[in-house]
Amino acid sequence: MKKIAAPLDMQNGTRFKTNKYGYVNIVEYYNCHTVIVSFENTGNIRSISAAKLRSGNVPDRNVPPESILLGEKVYSLKHGWLTVTKVESENIVILTNKKNEKIQMLLPAVQKMRNQSNEIEEMKSQTNKAISLKDLTKRNKAVNSIVKKMLSDYGK
Repeated sequence: MKKIAAPLDMQNGTRFKTNKYGYVNIVEYYNCHTVIVSFENTGNIRSISAAKLRSGNVPDRNVPPESILLGEKVYSLKHGWLTVTKVESENIVILTNKKNEKIQMLLPAVQKMRNQSNEIEEMKSQTNKAISLKDLTKRNKAVNSIVKKMLSDYGK
């Protein structure tokens, strides 16, 4: 494979943060489609595209995907808030509730609850955000005319 001169942010030894797997270091840059990286925590070496590396979307294949779940909190309608403590096999997840009672669930059910918990947290964070003037002016013309009339009639 023919090597191309690396861009400034893709020099050998440059450190990038991944979304879920810690940091990676660039070992070799060939072109924008082939960048050889090494994971700091596992030492695993793999090839990735420069675009995925810049966005942090670099999965470490030595780390099982289930271990990412450990310590996460999910909400169940039946049991309340649960914490993932162990992944026994490919499909069984052990969770504990506030009373330290162990609960077994299937991995797809836990992932579904995890996604719902993330959506709830996103909705809470959106309601707490300050509303900017730009967001307030994004209305249709009918609403804008009503608001304008209210403001002009205010205090009369």
